[in-house]
Amino acid sequence: MQELRSAAEVAEVTSDLMVRWAAQALEPGYPHERGAAWRSRNAVVVFAPRLNRADRVVHAGDEEDVVALLREVLPGLTGQKVRLLAAAPLASQVSERLGHEVLATFGWLHLDAAAPQRATPDVEWLTGADVPAIDALLREANPGSYLFPDDPGAVRWAGIRDTDGTPISIAGDSWPAPGLRYVSGVATHPAHRGRGLSTQVCTFLTRELAPLGAVTLMADADNEPALKVYRGLGFRYSPICASRERACPG
Repeated sequence: MQELRSAAEVAEVTSDLMVRWAAQALEPGYPHERGAAWRSRNAVVVFAPRLNRADRVVHAGDEEDVVALLREVLPGLTGQKVRLLAAAPLASQVSERLGHEVLATFGWLHLDAAAPQRATPDVEWLTGADVPAIDALLREANPGSYLFPDDPGAVRWAGIRDTDGTPISIAGDSWPAPGLRYVSGVATHPAHRGRGLSTQVCTFLTRELAPLGAVTLMADADNEPALKVYRGLGFRYSPICASRERACPG
């Protein structure tokens, strides 16, 4: 087993974007405790504490190698309520081998085409003065969001304002890793839905972030309106699974 000590070392041994995203936990300036990463044969595992609201163990590689590596490193993470995350076929196989519980299947999306060039004149970068309004909008329109303004992974927000200046549609640039950007916190006020505002905001954000690296996001598998927007922007959907060790009875 080889310990990997930086996001650059992780990128050298895997092209898996989700693993490379988690490797931000190895970098100086990561807002929580430092993570860890390991490689063995054709397996790579990254432990990212409190990444996107969970202690995540993201893995990729051949099933046999991944199972062997996880069996070696997971005991050292005892006491952590870790969530394993990987591409759906591998995650299901590994969970069965380890006796873990699959919690959910959803989507990892990455931009697989040139960033859209449509005009978005109504979209702008929001400011610190907008933070209370951003928070209020998310709590009304997307209370289950994994990103709020007080999250240490939030970098900046793009949005469209109402005539009185209040943000009514937003999306966040968040949890950036070297060579990779992540979109989260997408929300449009219920009174303003059906006007394509989220499409405009996500178009703007995608175009702004694409020169900085691969653009990625996560979405629920059954959120067809959102998936339609993302696919229209050039994102490709890949199913992923989250799992955890089964709780002891009692």
